[in-house]
Order: sequence, then structure tokens, then C-alpha cells
Amino acid sequence: MIKTSGKVTLGVEWQIYSGLRREVVARIETTGTYEAKKLDDRSKRSLAQEAFAANVRSLLADERFRQVMADDPAQAIGSPATRFEAIQIVGPKAASVPLSAAVQSVAAVFAGGGHGSGFVVSSDGYLLTNQHVVGDAKYVKVRWADGFEALGEVVRSDRRRDVALIKTSAKATPLALRSSPAALGETVFAIGTPLDAKFQNTVTKGVVSASRTYDGLAFLQSDVGINPGNSGGPLLDEKGSVLGISVSTYQVNDAPTGLNLFIPIAEALDTLALRPAN
Repeated sequence: MIKTSGKVTLGVEWQIYSGLRREVVARIETTGTYEAKKLDDRSKRSLAQEAFAANVRSLLADERFRQVMADDPAQAIGSPATRFEAIQIVGPKAASVPLSAAVQSVAAVFAGGGHGSGFVVSSDGYLLTNQHVVGDAKYVKVRWADGFEALGEVVRSDRRRDVALIKTSAKATPLALRSSPAALGETVFAIGTPLDAKFQNTVTKGVVSASRTYDGLAFLQSDVGINPGNSGGPLLDEKGSVLGISVSTYQVNDAPTGLNLFIPIAEALDTLALRPAN
């Protein structure tokens, strides 16, 4: 009988993905080796499995992996509660403004060759928009309703919740942010820059159609008309208070369907650690 032995060395690159941030937050390389002094058909097949198991043990012992998967996982993967220090935002005392005034607080946001919308939430020049509007840009161009343009700095963003905060010159009055939930059938208005920059300040009207949850995230649904370019703009109630942020529209063959989603304003504030002043 011929006795044989075997040895397998296997290298693995592990990618640790954060569902919260929708990105790989760590890459760790390990190497595992397994050696058998006697081999039969069954043990030959298990060599690779044992080498992989050695990689798993190396991963579990890796200090960086243990840090990412620490007892405080929120801190490791970048939970909004720990990623950002709280910012106090100072808004208007009056919770009712006409739409003609609300339009002045909504801007077009230009980044990476495209554009979206954003709106003022604090008297010191903070704007809310979508993360997909600013992308990876550090600085963006902000154009106000009267055509005045300014530089804006993206100071924080969250890819999973798709919200971003821009700091720019304090030119416009902040919109009131509503704390009470939207009611089914409630009249709402969207303001933004749909399709082309020449359509800035477009106002559309609809109703709250439903509250939805997708991938563990809450959304408001409305038939209010929005298109690409509206992203990041506000969804307002009849008093001009913000209920949500435009984020996506469902189209069939490029035709609107009236199925549009908005991020509830309370979730956007919480994600970016923004605290309205009392």
C-alpha cells in the first residue's frame, strides 16, 4: 500500500460589508494551511475545506475584524448615532409660509456633471439633499431661486439613508420641519429642479398615498409629480412645512406612474444627527 500525504495553503481576502452604509468597510487578508500525513479519497476532498476553516479561525482572531464586530457594532459600522456629533439647527418660529416664499428656500444643487435639489433647514446655511445628488463630491454648486450661485461644502452624508448635508452661505430662510407624521390623503407639494436646470422652482401638487418600508427603511409615497432632478427637494404640507425629501420615482418606459418615494424628514434629521432648536 502506498501512503501519501498532502498539504494545502489557501489565502482569502475577506470583505466586510456594512448594510447601513452600503459599502465595504474593511478588507482583511488571511492565510490558512492544513496538512494531512495520510490521505484517502475522503481526506483529499477535505484538504481545501480544512484550509478554509483555518482562514476562518484567522479572521476571528484578527484584531481589526474584532474591532469592526465589537460589542458596540453601531460604532464599528458607522451608525448615525455615533458617526456624527449632533448639530443644532435653528429654523423659523412660524410654521406656516406661502409656497411662493417656500420656493425661495429651495436650491438647485450641481455636482459631478448632474444636478438635483436641496433646501435650507437652518438659518446658518445648512441644506439637506440626497447623497446620490452629491455623490463623492466635497464641494458643489448651489443655485438659488433668484439665480444667485454659491459654493457649498458637503459636510456629512449617509449612503444607505441617501441623505447629505451641505454648508453654504446663509442666504435664504429655512423651511419649517414638521414633527407630526403625514396623514393618508393629505395634500402635499413638491419643489425642485426636474429634468433640466431651466425648470428650477417647479411646484407640483398631490396627496400622501401610503407609508412604505423597503429594506428596513421608511418612506412616504405620493402621487405628487417628480422627475430626476427633483431628488433632494422638499415635500411640503399645505402650511409649507417639510414632511420629507424627494428620493425616487418609478417610471415605465420613461413615463411617470405617480409612484414616488420620499424620505421622512424625521429620519433624515436623525441619520445626520441634526437637532432642531426648541
